[in-house]
Amino acid sequence: MQNPTTQQLLDVCMEAARTAGLHALKNIHRREETLATFDHDIKLVMDRECQTIAEEIVHSHFPEHAILGEEGAISKEHEFEWIIDPIDGTANYTRGIPTWCCSIAVRRNQTMLAGCVYVPDLDECFTATLDGPALLNGDPIQVSNIPTLEKATFFGGFTKDIDPRAVRLVADLSPRVSKLRIIGCAAIDTCHVACGRSDAYYEPGLYIWDVAAAGLIAERAGAVITEWPRNEEHGCRFLCSTPAIHEDLKQIIGNHFGS
Repeated sequence: MQNPTTQQLLDVCMEAARTAGLHALKNIHRREETLATFDHDIKLVMDRECQTIAEEIVHSHFPEHAILGEEGAISKEHEFEWIIDPIDGTANYTRGIPTWCCSIAVRRNQTMLAGCVYVPDLDECFTATLDGPALLNGDPIQVSNIPTLEKATFFGGFTKDIDPRAVRLVADLSPRVSKLRIIGCAAIDTCHVACGRSDAYYEPGLYIWDVAAAGLIAERAGAVITEWPRNEEHGCRFLCSTPAIHEDLKQIIGNHFGS
């Protein structure tokens, strides 16, 4: 079979993300149905349902492709792998806060080719391909042109166990930036950098499915990304920012977390 184009891959990303995301929105009254509860996290019935929906759509187009999802993987020996986060921002979803999304990306031999982040409550669809522009609802987006860290709006997040290094980082950054915000949805936070709503985002306890699609979107919008591996499968520390402040942020973060 001939390899699909990046646009064909993106079309499936969008179909799967929209369908799964709208299923979660339609069933918002079921948002408290849980599979498991942890000290600082929760797994919903809706997480599993939405991933299944996304998987079925992907395999209806590309039955031979592999899938890596937050709710589990469908392991196949194939160069194309789809990365699915059915509900990023689960805690927000359970409380009726609109900043949650469905995030779907596809990569080939570790190179991300296409990605979609769909925010159902706001009907915002962020998309990009490796060889195309970053878009929001079909319109081009780009990062802000803020010149210095002092003028920047910084978005961040904490790990589930509240890593004390992250607390110290926030205390260090707070007087250095214009504003500091925590939203609680990695994919949306990264897309906010992509479209110029914020200027930087850092979180020390993420996984590839949190930022696979959003990272590609941000890079195609002009952002710079640095990732550091963690001692957990598929785990990473993740920094996304405008070019002008990236090295300053790397240095500050390195003072707390190491390079």
